[in-house]
Amino acid sequence: MESLSSKESFFIGLGLSNNSNNDSSICVLDRQSRIILIDKFYFAQDIEYFFETSPYVKNSMVCVSVAYDNKMLNGKWRIHTKNYKVLGDYFKVNRDDWTNRVSHRCCDILKKIQQQNIKVIRADINQLRLSYGISAHYLQGSSVDCKNLQTGLKIKYGFCELPDNMLSFSSLQSIICAMFAMDYANNIKTKEIFRIDSIPVLSRANNA
Repeated sequence: MESLSSKESFFIGLGLSNNSNNDSSICVLDRQSRIILIDKFYFAQDIEYFFETSPYVKNSMVCVSVAYDNKMLNGKWRIHTKNYKVLGDYFKVNRDDWTNRVSHRCCDILKKIQQQNIKVIRADINQLRLSYGISAHYLQGSSVDCKNLQTGLKIKYGFCELPDNMLSFSSLQSIICAMFAMDYANNIKTKEIFRIDSIPVLSRANNA
């Protein structure tokens, strides 16, 4: 169904990983919600090259998922400690970036995109999945979660062009981000959660 109020021709979603060891993916939707492109990247330079050279970028709306910083603090600390450890008086705040739970990867690239008068927003993938009614029922990013998510996108949102073989989690994230970019361009109600380097992180105001 063609967008009624947006002026953009394409809607780009970037499922961003927090480092080059994990894949990131880009999805491009047209105004009829058809998938024009899905591509996978590992390095920030490749993501930057896409936004510099792709013909889809000039007249587009971009949504990028929030990547979370899960670096080890010290050898004895585990990744999930960062989310749950209580700050005590004895603990020097933000030692080893302890309180920095959000990755700033590719923020410089996103600012360059904004300088081209292209609207860029960010979103938390878990909140998007919940609002679109395709939240995780299994361990996020596991093979069974990806299969369930891909099936949901096919059946509930009509992406029949998706292949039978299973896409990576980042590719599925990029599709959801592209969907949100289209909805945002068409004035869906949203609310701002916080900002990452002046770029707003938004959520859908009403769950689907």
